[in-house]
Amino acid sequence: MTIEHIKDLRVFVQIVDTGTLAAAGRVLGLPATLVSRRLARLEEGLAVRLIERTTRRLHITEEGWTFYARCRRVLAELASAELELTAESNTVSGTIRTVLPTSMLAYGIMDALKEFMDEHPQLTIEVQLSDRPVDLLAGGWDVATHIGIPNDSSHVARRLGSLSPRLAATPEYLERRGMPKDPMDLVTHECIRQMVGGLPMKEWPIVNALGEVQRVPVSGRLVCYDIISLYTAMCSGHGIGLLPMAALRKAREEGVLVEVLADCYADGPTLFALIPAGRNKVHRVRLFTEWLASFMETLNS
Repeated sequence: MTIEHIKDLRVFVQIVDTGTLAAAGRVLGLPATLVSRRLARLEEGLAVRLIERTTRRLHITEEGWTFYARCRRVLAELASAELELTAESNTVSGTIRTVLPTSMLAYGIMDALKEFMDEHPQLTIEVQLSDRPVDLLAGGWDVATHIGIPNDSSHVARRLGSLSPRLAATPEYLERRGMPKDPMDLVTHECIRQMVGGLPMKEWPIVNALGEVQRVPVSGRLVCYDIISLYTAMCSGHGIGLLPMAALRKAREEGVLVEVLADCYADGPTLFALIPAGRNKVHRVRLFTEWLASFMETLNS
């Protein structure tokens, strides 16, 4: 296997991005015939068919998609290296590809992300929301979040922070069922539970005013798979639920939710950032990861 020309990688990536040889040629300023020759040279060097060509359309092979993800990373690394050697090395630019939990929508991450991007106008960010583990290398991702201590030692793990959700419910629900005075009072309430590990939570680890963790048995007829449905259910008056302070503060200011047991909170999960080895040294990736950590701090305050 031999790759002799970095330009061939750029041609291949552009073909996949644009969908045709002619469109790739227009972007790169090359005639379609030259684009075709460079693609053929790349495939010959790899001894693998990357794109099946017919007179009507192109079809990316399975090997082609795998190679495409790696090519994007290689080209991004090369662009970063070139940038670091120029006079513009202090400018944050390029693209960051990240996978974030769906719960971040309810936590206001898009508003915060706009401020971050306003500070760095030459930065492009590609976001995918997912609560499932992703293959960072195959997907060409720069940063992905992980709940709990990661088992994969092939990536760099950066602790972002822990969530300390607070208890809340609508005023109408609390007027009907009464305000809990002690964490154990939750046993008699409708608690909106989340799925964890494929099963509804049966207890909440509540940290009381003395800093002691009380494992409170909870039950309720409504079980939610994500924070968006949980938040909506809480605001609809289904019962008592757990929310990060950032999300609760907004609902409280709007008069939708009331905090329950204000001197208590739940002992929540710790969130880590997973970064492919080597990508953590790229300035924009490191900067984005630091921003994620600072955003996590705001969720509990």
